[in-house]
Amino acid sequence: MSAIGLRGARATLRAWGRPILSLLALQLLSGAVVLPRLSFFPIYLEEQLGYTPLVVSIFALVGQVLGMGAALVGGSLCDFLGRKWTLAMGLGGLALGSLAFVFQAPWLVMALGGVAGLGLGLRTPAVQSYLIDAAASRRLGLLSAVTNLCFIIGAAAGSLGAGAILDGWGFAAFGLALLILSLVAAVGAAVLLPALAGVRGRGAGTLYRSRVGYRGVLRRPNVVVLGVLRFLPTCYYGTATVLIPLLMNRMAESKMVVALYATASQVLAAASQLLAGWSADRWGPRWPTMASFVGLVTAAVGLALSASHLWGFFVFGILGNCAAWALSTLVPSLVSGMTPAAEHGRVLGFIHLVWSAGMMVGTMLGGALVEVALPLPFLAAALLNAAGFVVAAWFFRQARADGLQARQLT
Repeated sequence: MSAIGLRGARATLRAWGRPILSLLALQLLSGAVVLPRLSFFPIYLEEQLGYTPLVVSIFALVGQVLGMGAALVGGSLCDFLGRKWTLAMGLGGLALGSLAFVFQAPWLVMALGGVAGLGLGLRTPAVQSYLIDAAASRRLGLLSAVTNLCFIIGAAAGSLGAGAILDGWGFAAFGLALLILSLVAAVGAAVLLPALAGVRGRGAGTLYRSRVGYRGVLRRPNVVVLGVLRFLPTCYYGTATVLIPLLMNRMAESKMVVALYATASQVLAAASQLLAGWSADRWGPRWPTMASFVGLVTAAVGLALSASHLWGFFVFGILGNCAAWALSTLVPSLVSGMTPAAEHGRVLGFIHLVWSAGMMVGTMLGGALVEVALPLPFLAAALLNAAGFVVAAWFFRQARADGLQARQLT
């Protein structure tokens, strides 16, 4: 790197400041914990406890449902107790849930798995709402992409380390390693993250009068519309996440082909997040959002037409993944532009609940429709996201007409 480039990088880091840099470090640690745990927990249940795929699915469903409920609670806690302490609590839940790999009593494993789901539900809105507060006067779109990228990098490193630990020492050592990393992250959140000025709890009376804080928030039409714009793309993502690797494995009969697809998809999706975040900072989130919906519809139609060809998954599957991840990056910019700062935690908690629901609906819808006809789940996803494009166009037009943070949204 040249001296000019090095000075520019240092200036950027100084401009981000302690809140952003600490959050990025926590994202690296979180990625090293969350995704390896999600990847190997089903394998642990099958190999070590002897459960059938149906029982494994039930364990996963319990964690997802608890995570959905925790997202709402976490959103309220973000606005009531503060983003920093909600994040620390979520990471603490992940630490406790890591012990599921150490024990083999079914009830205890399910309980600890549920605690991990609760921790994840608390962590997600806390990270996003803290980012909005820390980056309010800076480059929120790009920083949102960088935050997600740090999580991905941590997940990649964590997955490699998990493989080495599991091959060498087994699941108990893996669980203890996750426990240590999670505790380091939880303590780091409590010690490193500053409590940002102006981000205070709203008080027990206010929280009680609003019935845990969501009655007034969900009465806002723009929040409901944002939930729709989060739900529809996630339905596609849930369908594609399950069906594409499954169908590719059947066609190619090679795990390496699936691995190459996953690697290429992650790398290009990370690039799409950076592009979407940069575009949102420069022109507002309107055009990146609309372009992402066009990408989703194009990908879904392309998959429906080429579902019997391996190349179709590499072209259209990767396109759809890039579009879905780009939309995920734009969520903080949309929330920041359309809701008061005192409600960001609850809005993001609601959005995470909607995301979880979309994943479950997309997974079930794809599994049911593919049994009828191979292109059908992708055609359904195309129709849903075409509707999403129409809703997004209406939303931004209405935002401009109402003068709702027009500069930030459009």
